[in-house]
Amino acid sequence: MKKTILFTGLLFAALASFAQLKSEEKVKESIMAIHNAIFVQKDSAVLEGLITSELTYGHSGGKIENRLEMISAVAKSKSLYTNVSAKIISVSVENKTAVSRYLLIGTETKPDGKVTELKLNILQVWVKVNKVWKMMARQAVKVS
Repeated sequence: MKKTILFTGLLFAALASFAQLKSEEKVKESIMAIHNAIFVQKDSAVLEGLITSELTYGHSGGKIENRLEMISAVAKSKSLYTNVSAKIISVSVENKTAVSRYLLIGTETKPDGKVTELKLNILQVWVKVNKVWKMMARQAVKVS
């Protein structure tokens, strides 16, 4: 009887661990999809599917945008991003909520020709909505 209980407990723990890893991988996929939609493709359709209606989007300079402002800003952006990479630092999942951190490195060239080196630590909060991980909040800070 004790062996059966122990085996059942270990089985449930293994299944929970597998589910956690699967959720973390899905969040990582969503991080990269949003990163590419903003900095590579400037694809507002992808963004619409991956952010919540309650989005709060914080820039490293202090500006905060809501969902509509953020999507519009990405679609209208004339900045050119080059050598942009994303290194995922951490993803932590708890039920239907996840917190992620990643490092963004690259170069932004503004329409006036001004070039800025980007090195940002980005914190994101994700919620699972109808089996899809959607970003609910984002805050970027400059890394010196």
